[in-house]
Amino acid sequence: MKISTDTRTLEPGDVFIPIKGPNFDGHAYIDEALRKGASKILDVDLVSYAKSYRKKLTCPVIGITGSAGKTTVKDMLAAVLGTRYNVVKTPENNNNEIGVPLTILSADANTDVLIVELGMRGRGQIAGLAKMLRPTHTVITSIGLTHIERLQTQRNIALAKAEIFQPALSWERQPRNAFINHTAPYFDLVSKKAAKAGYKLYPFGGENKPDQNLNLCYLVGRHFGLTDEKIVEGLSRYAPSKHRLILHKLGALTLIDDTYNANPDGFIYSLQYLKRFSGRKILVMGDMLELGDIADAEHQKIVEHALDADVSIIYATGNHCRQIRSNDIPVYWFETKKELNTHLAMELKSNDIVLVKGSRGMKMEDCVTSLQDRYAG
Repeated sequence: MKISTDTRTLEPGDVFIPIKGPNFDGHAYIDEALRKGASKILDVDLVSYAKSYRKKLTCPVIGITGSAGKTTVKDMLAAVLGTRYNVVKTPENNNNEIGVPLTILSADANTDVLIVELGMRGRGQIAGLAKMLRPTHTVITSIGLTHIERLQTQRNIALAKAEIFQPALSWERQPRNAFINHTAPYFDLVSKKAAKAGYKLYPFGGENKPDQNLNLCYLVGRHFGLTDEKIVEGLSRYAPSKHRLILHKLGALTLIDDTYNANPDGFIYSLQYLKRFSGRKILVMGDMLELGDIADAEHQKIVEHALDADVSIIYATGNHCRQIRSNDIPVYWFETKKELNTHLAMELKSNDIVLVKGSRGMKMEDCVTSLQDRYAG
């Protein structure tokens, strides 16, 4: 069944669950939901209802978490497993206490594999989502520095991600399986948490982050009985979610939109992806937020990865980006995105490749829109 908790996106036939939040009460919108064609009003606690519903599902349930790459891996695995199975997955990155139960409720008896992304802002949140989801298969993509401003250390981040490994309840299918990136910091710590909870370990790795994702897809695909030919077919069908390494051809210009969010691991992934292109490469970057005291140092480190990706010029905006220095790559900093867009337009040449990336709060998609408006058609 299709569940809606928001009358703004409700479609005729949806079941409407009126949920309460700190600043709203869905019960006030019941009449509107009915007017828009809701087939039923289900006045239940969303989380409790999803927990109960989860017990009815007999399909494998893959839970994905990590500091970076969750949505990319979710979409890649859905494309690969979708060559053989009926797959239901988290839409976009709806990976919180509302998105996870809604994804669980979107699966039914016809679902062969359910793939759910789990996000967090602090300790205890992955545990709460995992107790609701009860994954039969788990994936940890990376242990990075996202949320270090709140969690203080990378070890604490690893412990927060490892909360996905919950002891099995009596009704849960066995064995359960954990696919963990062995190149990530605190692999041993995370693996011990998985083993203690009764998960069978499947480490994966690779020379760089794009290769790690590909190797994970092969590992999981083979685990689910797919041939390598089917895995290749699935990867060829992979379509990234909005603002996640979306490739736009604007005449002779290649634009890579990776503006949904940014953290150090995600930035490295994007630059390793950019490295595969031939031509003059320009990085347009905004601040990575929520890095606390290490913010300036982490922004400076991006330069060495840009060098490795053969970036020719960096255009930057944001308070942390202002501190970036390089003797090898010209770095131009701008107070506003409008100024950045103006100077970038004067610099661009035929066959350039432009990567745009920054944290959600920086709204770097404004730069993408500016380039599309200037060069599209």
